[in-house]
Amino acid sequence: MSETFFGPWRVVLTHANSHFAQRMVITGSDAADGAYAIAFGQVVDVTVSGAEWRLETQFFPFDGPAWQPGDTRRSTRFEAPTGLIVQLDGAARPPGTGSTFTNLTLVCTCLDPETNPIPGPNPFDFTIPFRG
Repeated sequence: MSETFFGPWRVVLTHANSHFAQRMVITGSDAADGAYAIAFGQVVDVTVSGAEWRLETQFFPFDGPAWQPGDTRRSTRFEAPTGLIVQLDGAARPPGTGSTFTNLTLVCTCLDPETNPIPGPNPFDFTIPFRG
């Protein structure tokens, strides 16, 4: 299943564990379109930008003739000071056919300064005045 993103993002593979061959495919980006192999111990760190682009995980089954779309679960959070983070957990199986997503984890961090503003200084002074 493909996920749609807008603007600049950093995509990092943080976990991979599957008996099937896996990859992520990026389409519609400004300069990062292509298939990126995903394997245990492999480093994947890609910066992707574009007005609207898609990321799809795929797997190659043992008896299959071609790459198949993988099942993914998307979760979103905001962490200061990193900003907006989308985590894609995937499984090497057809979409919607299971409930566990333990084969791969991609962490996508938004790089858009309009979405991730630089935090301003705290306007409050919490110092205790000296009494003497």
